[in-house]
Amino acid sequence: MVIITPILIWANPMLRKRQITPKTIILDVLRLTRGGYCQSAKLIAVGELFDFKASTMRVALTRLLTARKIEANGSSGYRMSSNTDLLSDYIEQWRLGDLRRGAWQKDDWLMVLLPSNPDRAIRTLSQTTLQFFGFRKARNKVWVRPNNLLPTLNELRALYQLVGLEQEALLFKAADIPYTEQFIWESTLWNTENLQFTYEQQLVKLTKSTARLNNLKIKDALRESFMIGGETINLLVKDPLLPDEMFCTPKREELRHAMCDYDTCGHKIWTQFMGESTLFNVHNTRISR
Repeated sequence: MVIITPILIWANPMLRKRQITPKTIILDVLRLTRGGYCQSAKLIAVGELFDFKASTMRVALTRLLTARKIEANGSSGYRMSSNTDLLSDYIEQWRLGDLRRGAWQKDDWLMVLLPSNPDRAIRTLSQTTLQFFGFRKARNKVWVRPNNLLPTLNELRALYQLVGLEQEALLFKAADIPYTEQFIWESTLWNTENLQFTYEQQLVKLTKSTARLNNLKIKDALRESFMIGGETINLLVKDPLLPDEMFCTPKREELRHAMCDYDTCGHKIWTQFMGESTLFNVHNTRISR
């Protein structure tokens, strides 16, 4: 099943409670077809599964065009605009699991200093962006996370700024942090027990959904796969990717494997609804909803 995942990451909603809107539906479907266009009728049909009227979906398409998040081909076809590719690529990396991480030296940290006297809305978006990417605010007001991610510092900076980090923020690597301060960071800033519990709960939900999916009517299966798959991928994408020295996460990998199986299970259902050529234009990418 192609589970198209409503990761609420576009234009700031990524860090709110997960919700399904015409805008997120459109963006999630078009993430599947960045290499080609999807007809508006298909997008409207998906919206109608969630009781959004055709007129409401068309308004959302117009607004996304105006915001340059999508582009049209002049014949009712739409695709993601190029400035969303970096973020889309990041979302799709949930499939890589632990391969998104590198080795970590215990005194090696990424740090962010935010400028003084910001606009309140800008600062809120910066802080939620940092939280999303695994940073936490330390007691000295600097934002920190282990420097164990594979992308270069420049690549991370570009991604964070694309999502919402203010341009004047300073992102840098730091070492020689006093041991006592590092100990406080490692032991208090990330609620790893809650994260592990969340993985366990989502794995149960995913397993139950997988067992009943093929017995549902197609529209019910589409809706459920969109919701459950989206919740799961949202969780995997927002994982802070802490090093094993801080948090060993076998449950995350178990959940990732289960999500890949769930995605395969839903492939047939979504293909029936959307059409094979519509859904798989980009490196055979399949996304779970």
